[in-house]
Amino acid sequence: MNLVIDQGNTFTKIAVFDKSSILYETVTTMINPKEMGSLTERFSIDQAIVCSVAQFSKEVLELFQEKKIGCLILTAKTLLPIANHYQTPESLGSDRIAAAVGANFLKPDANLLVIDMGTAVTYDVVSEKNEYLGGNISPGLTSRFRALHDYTHKLPLLQPSVRFPFVIGTSTEEGIMTGVMNGLMSEIEGVIANLEQEYAPLSVFLTGGDSIYFESSLKTPIFAVKNLVLVGLNRILIHNAY
Repeated sequence: MNLVIDQGNTFTKIAVFDKSSILYETVTTMINPKEMGSLTERFSIDQAIVCSVAQFSKEVLELFQEKKIGCLILTAKTLLPIANHYQTPESLGSDRIAAAVGANFLKPDANLLVIDMGTAVTYDVVSEKNEYLGGNISPGLTSRFRALHDYTHKLPLLQPSVRFPFVIGTSTEEGIMTGVMNGLMSEIEGVIANLEQEYAPLSVFLTGGDSIYFESSLKTPIFAVKNLVLVGLNRILIHNAY
């Protein structure tokens, strides 16, 4: 069994895979070594992979060592199942490359655009030659709402909504909601349209916590995959046969 850990700035996603199938998944704000120990015993974990934006728990790493569980820490030097053509791989977010690997695993030998919607919106391209080519980074929904509130004197701080005006706002709140939500949707559609001219046919994967606000509204057909980063991390772990 494979244990996959994606530690972000706020939340940590944990999943257990049996080959390519997810048997268990959870989201937490703090990794508890005792609970992690119980999880490794419950599923007879053989190997693990960690993708982290911060310092990972030394206690958990020591636990893996005690239980003789091989643990792969994803870095810029980790072997990948796709070629990485990014010019500065050491600055490439581990979650971005993992999502790209996940999309390539689900749809190999195809031109892919992976859109991950979180604190930032990232657009990453994988070619039909199974090569990661690079991508773009844009402010996410929460960042956009907060910027309007923080950098003005009177605009309120709003939260994203699945239901929002589609043309114009008739109040300040509606104006912010429509401007931010429709603005980002137009951005996404524009990026897709531009890349389709260069990498047709193009398959689009949508993931990340904020993807729920757009997956039913985008005009372009997409593959909505909630656990794309976890799928990619598991694929990287298998590729390294740790």
